[in-house]
Amino acid sequence: MNAQVHAIGASGGRARSGSGSGSGSGSGSESGSDTDFLFDLSGVEAHAWAMLEHGASDRRSPCHAPSVATLSADGPQVRTVTLRHVDRAAAILRFNADVRGGLVTQLMDDPRAAVHAYDPAGKTQLRLRTVATLHRGDALALSTWQATNPSAKRCYLVPPPGSPSDEPTTGLQAPLERRRPSEAESGAGFVHFCVVALKIESIDWLHVHAIHKRRARFDLHDGRWQGTWLTP
Repeated sequence: MNAQVHAIGASGGRARSGSGSGSGSGSGSESGSDTDFLFDLSGVEAHAWAMLEHGASDRRSPCHAPSVATLSADGPQVRTVTLRHVDRAAAILRFNADVRGGLVTQLMDDPRAAVHAYDPAGKTQLRLRTVATLHRGDALALSTWQATNPSAKRCYLVPPPGSPSDEPTTGLQAPLERRRPSEAESGAGFVHFCVVALKIESIDWLHVHAIHKRRARFDLHDGRWQGTWLTP
């Protein structure tokens, strides 16, 4: 099984209390409408998506930096990524990566990936089962690159991630360590840029509040989510 790659020339929050998809307040107690969704699968599903959507839109959200696990020849590998986009209708999450790094090379060999996020204030964990599509040099990659902050583009102007060094280093040439690159300078990094789109196939939601402990799983079948309660 190999990841689908899209390239030029290739074929390739928390929700508000009382809304039916709210979380605990993080104060250690839950009551009233704050907990209504804990007895309703559709409310739990909405709460899971609200967590992800908030993660993509708010850099202060704990879901803004989920962990993504892949498989390598040496076994499982996990790292933190920055969640950039959530499309609930399409069941897709997106983040950016360097094509030279282990994450992308592992997804090219096996597109399956697991995602983990945890909100300590809301006492809620999400575990997602996904399949990746890689966008390199295509319209999505280009539009995402153009919308990327120039400072963030510096990440793609360094040697391949994980390259050995004789001393601590950012990998950047000295002039770029303290300033944004120009458009001409940053353009050289686009060849290393990749948008990773993860198609969600399953969501495992776990709420670990001492009183209202709950767990549910949602599986995507023929374009529809089917939920079931699980023992926590």
